[in-house]
Amino acid sequence: MELLTRLRDEVPRDLDVRAEEARLRSAMTAAAGGGARRLPRWRLGVALVGAFGLAAAGFAVLRDGEPAVKPPLTAAAVLEDAALVAEKSDMPDIRPDQWIYMKEGQPVPELPVYESWTRMDGKLAAIRKPGGELKISEAEKGPANPGKTQAELERLPDDPDRLLAHIRTLAPRAGSICQPNCPPGTEDDVNAFGTIQWYLKFGPIIPPEKAAAMFRALGRIPNVRIEENVDAGFGRKGLGVVLDLGEAGKGYTILDPVDYDYLGWKAVRDGTEFAMPVLATALVDEAGQVP
Repeated sequence: MELLTRLRDEVPRDLDVRAEEARLRSAMTAAAGGGARRLPRWRLGVALVGAFGLAAAGFAVLRDGEPAVKPPLTAAAVLEDAALVAEKSDMPDIRPDQWIYMKEGQPVPELPVYESWTRMDGKLAAIRKPGGELKISEAEKGPANPGKTQAELERLPDDPDRLLAHIRTLAPRAGSICQPNCPPGTEDDVNAFGTIQWYLKFGPIIPPEKAAAMFRALGRIPNVRIEENVDAGFGRKGLGVVLDLGEAGKGYTILDPVDYDYLGWKAVRDGTEFAMPVLATALVDEAGQVP
């Protein structure tokens, strides 16, 4: 135990986590030329996790022979950090002739993954059939059409409170975790949680300010909490942003613990679990191309 204590001698015993975070952000802003250039999401995410890793190490130091207790993660803190990372992300210029590629896990054993491409003008779509054959056809014109989705994203409010109020008026975009037995008064919250979750799936085409507003809006939904080390499928673990409705069910929006990228969703109801992992999402130049 004495040796373990000496291994952490370089970590301050009374580390001010927020001060360290502010110092790190100031240094990164100065390096980026006063904030005029957005930093890639992964770079800021890694730096922030490094800062919080140092803080966690500080909490783990033995104090007077007793191990310090690491405080639980709160939805407000985690989702604010996710918003700050999103705001510093790069946003590519999207051409109408580009395609959005998605690789999603499936609950069917004989079809473990589903690969799809949709052209950003919303006119053509493609899937990879079992055996590797690529099938291109006209795109569906429904609400999942990326051309419509991109236009919707650009119209969404940047303010998280206004965004949440707006989304609560939209038709549900994801399967409900509790319908038709949601606790009275939670229906709009369930709808908002599922709709934001659905939009986050389109990560590469979400403007940074919209992604930031979505993360902050999630933190404003009642009964939302954070669960660590959630199984995101395919050997991955993530941060679960959980809408917990007790016996009525739980819904999970699963985020990467480093850069807060969307990893998929999960719902648990009556002891049964449903999940849809997202393994890759990217903009590519042609159907069949993968990142």
